Amino acid sequence: MTSTFSPALPAVLPVALPDALDRLAVERCARRIAAAVESVLAELDGLRAAAADCWSRAAAAGRRPAAAELAAVHGAVSELLAGTGSRWFGCGAVAAPGALADAELHVEWWYRGARGAGERRLRLALDPADAEFYDYRVLPWFARPRDEGRPVVAGPHVDLLCADRYVLCCARPVVVPGAGFVGVAAGDVPLAALERLLVPALRALPGEAALLDGEGRVLAATTPALPVGSLARGLLADPAVGRGAVPSEAVDWTVVGGRGDLFV
Repeated sequence: MTSTFSPALPAVLPVALPDALDRLAVERCARRIAAAVESVLAELDGLRAAAADCWSRAAAAGRRPAAAELAAVHGAVSELLAGTGSRWFGCGAVAAPGALADAELHVEWWYRGARGAGERRLRLALDPADAEFYDYRVLPWFARPRDEGRPVVAGPHVDLLCADRYVLCCARPVVVPGAGFVGVAAGDVPLAALERLLVPALRALPGEAALLDGEGRVLAATTPALPVGSLARGLLADPAVGRGAVPSEAVDWTVVGGRGDLFV
């Protein structure tokens, strides 16, 4: 769910670093991770453009698109899912309430089938009267792009479609002139796939290091003392640990590092 939007990155915010950890090393690490985040979000550009085109064409005819017209994003979805070395498990376009002519809520989403079974269309209960109603309007990957007009990497959370693995949902707002916010272009990336981009930056730090989200959950680490998915909230305030905020508006992540015995 993206476009060519490339936001300016805020300054890194290092916090009280111990002598054992070099401040500049933490800043470099945080910037490398921010660049990795932006590179993943940029992969959604084609999907975001395809979604925006659906609404732009309809707007040119003085109408809103029908839900069936969003199937036009399938080509961009296939490029993401089937691309060489693709890290995406599933992706698609998600409509804002009332943005379509014939559906209040609509999700146009495909995901990889098991064992090379190809793409599969995701079916969700989108009727509020349904006992299994999936209300994406309140989820961070939809609400934050809608309310704040910025991309987001939400999670990690367990996605049952992804074999009970942790995934991150990357989403970007789709905004069309004359129509405003019409939805998001988004995709799920297994955390294990993103680790391959994150861990090399952490390994460049002296000592052991980890990447935590805003809740203190471990996203990646160079030490087995901090397994991925575990909570390590204390490290966000521990004065003995070096910390630096990742300078990307899409995440609230923090790099932490120090001697190995600090993480035991």
